[in-house]
Amino acid sequence: MAKGTIMFKNMANKFKVYLECKISDIKNIKELGIIEVLNRTKVIIISLISFMMIFGFILFNAINISEEEMLEDLKKSLITENSFKIAKIIRVRDEKISESEFKPLFNYYSGNEDKIKKLINELRKNGEYGNFEIKSKQGLFYKRYYIALDTVEVEFTTNTKDIKVEFEDKKFNLQDVAQFDVIPGIYNVKYTYETQFGDICNDINISILEDKKVELKIDGNYVTLYSNFDDAKVLINNENTGLLAKEIKNFGPIPKEKDIVIKLQREFPWGTIESDEENISNQEYIKLDISMVNDELINIVSKDINGFYESVFEGLNKRNKENIINCTDSVRDSVYNYINEKTLLFSNNYEIADMNVEIEKSDFKYEDNKYKASLVTKINYSVYKKILPFVKNSNESSFILNLEYEDGTFIIKGIQKVDI
Repeated sequence: MAKGTIMFKNMANKFKVYLECKISDIKNIKELGIIEVLNRTKVIIISLISFMMIFGFILFNAINISEEEMLEDLKKSLITENSFKIAKIIRVRDEKISESEFKPLFNYYSGNEDKIKKLINELRKNGEYGNFEIKSKQGLFYKRYYIALDTVEVEFTTNTKDIKVEFEDKKFNLQDVAQFDVIPGIYNVKYTYETQFGDICNDINISILEDKKVELKIDGNYVTLYSNFDDAKVLINNENTGLLAKEIKNFGPIPKEKDIVIKLQREFPWGTIESDEENISNQEYIKLDISMVNDELINIVSKDINGFYESVFEGLNKRNKENIINCTDSVRDSVYNYINEKTLLFSNNYEIADMNVEIEKSDFKYEDNKYKASLVTKINYSVYKKILPFVKNSNESSFILNLEYEDGTFIIKGIQKVDI
């Protein structure tokens, strides 16, 4: 190793001395004459000419590749996905593009040599195929073949505002429409849509071989809600959405596969009542009703019905049905006639012993903007003569009462006796 280094240094020094001598001869050309200088430097001149000829021959062969050679290079580049080599063959709008921009093209041809062979054969036969066309560039001493690749236009559209999109190396916020000129291929598109319930993300591959419109549809859930109270407030994850039940039509997008619950809330004269919760992340149609019955409503109904029956027995004992309250005239007549027992001698007295509202057999609803109820009631009462107060006849009757809520009170609008 040491001997080789010394030998190389000696040769370099000798060449340096030789070169300096020849340069000195050239500088003294006036004194020595042209012929003498040429004789002294002919070795260098011949070497330079030889080098230039060899270099020119190599460069000529590198530049002047035939059409067939170019097609073979294109074929190999697509098969091996050689971006460095293909960047020398393909021009887009007569310009080179970066190696990374060929990735979608490789994606399209990857693993499918039949597609590549068809492309090469069609180019060999017709000089063009799809967006590919064989072209050549003629210079003074060379002719170079290359592929001109036409771009295609992709247009992204959406009905959903403000989608964050990554389209290969492009990042943008999609509002309505976005257009790009790209080379043909298979492209990866990622998008993120932010909602108050979480982000919706997706990753899709799109084949773009010609001008194409791509509608980005958010892969979320859209919910339509049905309820017995269309004016109820809608709460999602316990947060007020500011929407009413009737406004939840194709509502979304909502992230899928997440724990997202919806419920309704409504103000009633007897308090605020909420529906059950329902998970909506994977449901399209939801029926969500509110039961308007709570303890306060039962207390109100019981109080109004008690007042009604107490007034009925008061009217019976006073022989004046006008004393009967919380009902219509027709109900007043009916209940009086149901209970009143006609007698020829001595009037009857009536005494209520017990009254019960059978809530489990009753029905409450909101209809025509009115709160209504159909209740099953049972009363136990006694009938006796004033002169024989110790002789009492016990009775039990059941009635179905139809009620409507008016001005803070349930009014009995209909009554029907039920035989036990």
